[in-house]
Amino acid sequence: MHLKKLLLILIYFLPSSLLFSQEYNFQEKDGVKTFHEGSMFVKEGVPFLTVKGDSYEMGLQYGVLMNNILNEMDVKIDSIIDSYIGTFFIKRMVANKVLKSKIRKIEKNMPPEYIRELEGMADGSDLKLKELKLIAYFPQLFYKISCTAFVLRNETSLVHGRNLDWPGMDVFVKYPLIVNYYKKNKIPITLLTFTSYPGAYTGINHKGLSMSINMNACPAAKGKKSSDYNTGMPLAYKVRNILENADNLNKVDQEFKNYSSHAWFIMAGSKKDHSAAMYELTRGEIIKNKMKDNMLAITNLSLSHKGRFDYSSINMHNDSNITREDKLAELNQKIENGNLVEKAYKMVSCPEYYHLKYDPYYGSINNDITVKSCILDNSKNKIYFSYDNMFAGLGQFLEYDISSNKASVYKEKQEIPGIKFINNKLTFVKWYRKNYGKKKKLDTQDYKALIDYLEHTDLEPAYKLNLLARYYANLENKDKAMEYANKYVEHLPKYSSAYYTKFIILNHFKDYKTAISTINTMLEKSIVMPADIFWAKRNQLKAYDKLQAKSPNTENIDAIKQLAQEIFEESDKYFKPNWIEEYLDEIKKVVEKY
Repeated sequence: MHLKKLLLILIYFLPSSLLFSQEYNFQEKDGVKTFHEGSMFVKEGVPFLTVKGDSYEMGLQYGVLMNNILNEMDVKIDSIIDSYIGTFFIKRMVANKVLKSKIRKIEKNMPPEYIRELEGMADGSDLKLKELKLIAYFPQLFYKISCTAFVLRNETSLVHGRNLDWPGMDVFVKYPLIVNYYKKNKIPITLLTFTSYPGAYTGINHKGLSMSINMNACPAAKGKKSSDYNTGMPLAYKVRNILENADNLNKVDQEFKNYSSHAWFIMAGSKKDHSAAMYELTRGEIIKNKMKDNMLAITNLSLSHKGRFDYSSINMHNDSNITREDKLAELNQKIENGNLVEKAYKMVSCPEYYHLKYDPYYGSINNDITVKSCILDNSKNKIYFSYDNMFAGLGQFLEYDISSNKASVYKEKQEIPGIKFINNKLTFVKWYRKNYGKKKKLDTQDYKALIDYLEHTDLEPAYKLNLLARYYANLENKDKAMEYANKYVEHLPKYSSAYYTKFIILNHFKDYKTAISTINTMLEKSIVMPADIFWAKRNQLKAYDKLQAKSPNTENIDAIKQLAQEIFEESDKYFKPNWIEEYLDEIKKVVEKY
């Protein structure tokens, strides 16, 4: 009797998923796994998954066919979380509460169909639903994306190119996935994603509508937070939802109606319209930029006047954003417009910085945080793509014909410019973190050890000269610091960073006149952006103020007032967040002294 009661109690409290779970098995033939209507094959290390049915059934097929890979990812994600918070149980308990809170916020506006899909994945795999949700939402919880996207067209074709720049995504890069969703009563879609992530950062539907997401670093309005604007479903799921329901740009417009989010760009290409549009999702508004010529492109800076100036601060008009804009425009003009797939490939694979073969700090279209590079052929329903832990645009590209479900190699992996320097840099950074990462302040012996390491390591010249100049300055060795700072300028005379390093060192040694002159040379001879000019003049003004305290002269005062006027006039063109206002207030106080 007691045993019967105990059994009844256990049955009552056991989760239904344990009581009614069943073991699902897939079939495999000629390298293709099948389960119900779903299938999966692997080509060059990339799984190609097809799932069909309602949300739960698609999730079930996903879980069964991808079970082994999902289990691997679960272990990896756990190890990442441990590296962030440690394994101490109190820390872990607090972190779990925070994660649960964040997941609840994400799911607050999540359509039930996507939750059902995750439930199906959990039932089909060995993972619990909470484990699967953590993997599925992990990118959204912890990472920001910084990307390049464009759409090209000629008389007969339309293609959508896109590079995904996503720092810290090494673990996900090892688990790429192409997935075809044939959801009941919806337009079939193909997403270029990572295993376990159901949202859409890049995708195309089988009617020829493509979409991709870029981050916009535009600040929220004063007195507001970004989260104040995020009242709809999470953006990656909104994009997937649009792909499942729209087949032209007018329908995209309708789907975005009344949707509110902040600091994102959406590039959309449409086969039916033979055109494209870039949507700026800023402060709860949707600003649509229409395709006018043969290319529409976006980096991480708005295209519309309102977004670019009224909503964006001057620091966003920086080297990284504008150099990519300029390089895209240059390549579009230089490369013939006949074979658009080949043209797009040359663009997404490009690591150049203006006249240089590559940017020493890799702020280019294809750079050291580019983890996915792809081309979506809207006209032919094909995709071309590469996943890699850096410079994915130079990785092995696969071609996938969505209609035939066939994949082949499109381009072999190319050599990354300066790869020896990059590998040596990564080794140096790892060594630095191990030996000095936890130190609040380095001492003389530390700087000597760093200099010794650099002098005996083959690093990118600009990177090496910059660090040597700064480390010698920290040792108060002006002659050696200036030797390397001057070599940096000689090595890259059009690179503004070189002059800025020299300025910092001269300022450190209180040689204010030469420091001021160095900024003038930088503004005259190097490639500079509005952000560079703002910071240069601000620092020049501060140097004049120090010079005046050291050697009073009315010319210094005149220069301070002139620079202040130029800084205020330039900053008035852009949105001024509080931190910019604080800098301007500091400048006002300097002027008021005189």
